[in-house]
This record gives sequence, C-alpha cells and structure tokens, in this order.
Amino acid sequence: MDDDWLSTGETAEILGVSRQHVADLCDRGDLPSIRIGTHRRIRRASLARLVAPQLTRNQEKSLWLHRAVLGALMMDPVTVLQSAQDNIDRWKTAHRPDGKSVQYLNQWSAIIDGGVDQLAAVLTGTDELSCELRQNSPFASILADEQRQQVLRSFQQHWRQEHGAERAA
Repeated sequence: MDDDWLSTGETAEILGVSRQHVADLCDRGDLPSIRIGTHRRIRRASLARLVAPQLTRNQEKSLWLHRAVLGALMMDPVTVLQSAQDNIDRWKTAHRPDGKSVQYLNQWSAIIDGGVDQLAAVLTGTDELSCELRQNSPFASILADEQRQQVLRSFQQHWRQEHGAERAA
C-alpha cells in the first residue's frame, strides 16, 4: 500500500484516539474509507480534511480575496504595504483609541512591520486569529474592482463544486 493510504491504527495514532473511534468515524461517514478484505484504508487527504479547521463561507471567501491580495503583494510589495499602512493610519483616527477596531489595526501594523513572510502567513492562514484579522483587513483597496469581482466569481464556482449548490447561496 502506498503512502497515500493509512490503516486504522496509523490514523488512530495520528489523531490520538482509539482504533475503534476511527472505525466509528468511518462507519458514520465522517471519515471516508475503503475496505481491502477485512481492513479499512483511509486516504491521507481525507484525514487532513477531517482535522483541518472548517471555515465558514464568509471566512473562505475572505481567504480567497486575501490570496489575491497576496499576489499583488508579491508583485509590488512597497506599494501594497504602503497602501495598507495608509489605511491603518486613516482608520485609526475614525475609531476610539481603546476600541476593538484599533486593536486589530495595531495588530495589522505589527504584522506588516514583521515583513512580507509574516504577512503572507496571516493573509492565507486558516487559524482563528488570521480569520479574525482578515475580517478587519487594511487591504480593502488593493484589488481593482474587476479583479475583486473575478475572485468572487471564482470563489462562488469553487464553493458550489466543493460544498454543493444548496450551500452556495
């Protein structure tokens, strides 16, 4: 068996659970598997999907937009970073200094100061903090309207294919 497939024992070890729990996950359909004789085999990719954080539709849409921002950042980092910092500076004057919005803006400033690699990790991260920060993004003006609309169309098509038409609305 190649490296793409795992036994229930290997899967249980990775998850830190019992083999029976893995079998239960497979029986419920929560973890797709195949049977080879009396043995179950689980694709590594299926296991990765099970343990990966599940993003909401809005979080995933924001992730797609920020991946496009990352493309712009890679092509012209000076302009993109300056535009984001200008937005931060301008928006800080519109909010209470002790408010949550300013806290997010300060976090963005620190991330920008940390360099392009740190910024790229937040722009494309699926962890809770990255998702939260993207909802308060200083990169609103980076993409041209046509680019933004194209990303949103691509995302909608992706969502329908990956998550089913009933959830795409």
